[in-house]
Amino acid sequence: MAGLQEWAQAEQVAYLVPFVREKGYHWCDIARRFGLPPEAEKLKNRKIDLKMLLGAFEHVAELVGDDAVVFDLYSELPQGAIPIFDYVALCAPTVRMGLQNWQRFISLRTNCYTMEFTEDADYGYLTWQIPDRYGPRTQNMFAKIAWATSRIEQMVQDPAPDLRIQLTCPEPTCTSEFQKRLGSRLKFNQSVDRISIPAHYLDLAPPKTEANLYALVEAAALSEIQANVSRTDPILRIKTAINEHLKTGTCTLEQVAESVGKSQRSLQRVLELHGTSFRQLTDDIRRSIAARYLQESDLSLKEIAFLLGFSNLSSFSRAVKGWYGTSPSQMRKRKHEH
Repeated sequence: MAGLQEWAQAEQVAYLVPFVREKGYHWCDIARRFGLPPEAEKLKNRKIDLKMLLGAFEHVAELVGDDAVVFDLYSELPQGAIPIFDYVALCAPTVRMGLQNWQRFISLRTNCYTMEFTEDADYGYLTWQIPDRYGPRTQNMFAKIAWATSRIEQMVQDPAPDLRIQLTCPEPTCTSEFQKRLGSRLKFNQSVDRISIPAHYLDLAPPKTEANLYALVEAAALSEIQANVSRTDPILRIKTAINEHLKTGTCTLEQVAESVGKSQRSLQRVLELHGTSFRQLTDDIRRSIAARYLQESDLSLKEIAFLLGFSNLSSFSRAVKGWYGTSPSQMRKRKHEH
């Protein structure tokens, strides 16, 4: 899997396996569908395509008929379930440093989205930045938020910390214990995916803080990052530029070439070497973004068409029909019915 352009660590999917089996489904069928190994143990220390990972999470929720259970599954993961990444936070000298470490070491987890820690006088903010081009991500985002919330709660040693959570995803139709516990502090259909942590927690020392252990964990994290250092994949840079330009409603070869510091001819040559073209790449990204906007946003069809660079709604509708075999309105209605 070393040739993957856009990857995330696969072991997070492994925690769905016992749940799927408990519900009477065969994991090997799901694994085959998403190109995953049939044995959960083989998901450890493995990178998989991020779009496939997100798709597996969405598929499992639809399969079992529960679009909120992931909150509970991932909030209850034991310490160390997310190797190294758990401990660079839980063993840090302060809560602030632990949250900063998640930003610092996110490249251990993926090469295509970020976690950012910022703060003001009142709160520290942990924010995920995941490009829309990967398509629907509701279930995986629920898992990320549940896992991070549980770790922050462990770090601050407060049974009911006043954490505020915002999610860009729509509210699930089912209800989890995690949602009940958070109540109105958990909000959906927001502009960001973020956890807000009251500032008075940030200087606290997590209960697992220990200087020698932290030094070992930090050294292991730095060593792994160094081992993975490589030149930024040119296709990934081009995809990122296309994603950003689509947000403005226009995305041309000239604009993208300028963004990545190449001539138009040079950019086309790079794409040809990777077996694709500007039109094909843009169409693939539009397809994924359309699925996310139709299934996870309240944007009107006209707004979505504009954001994807279509000159009118009928052109957008024809494109969606070609991609998914159904109209945009039927695609949105079908998702709501689930």
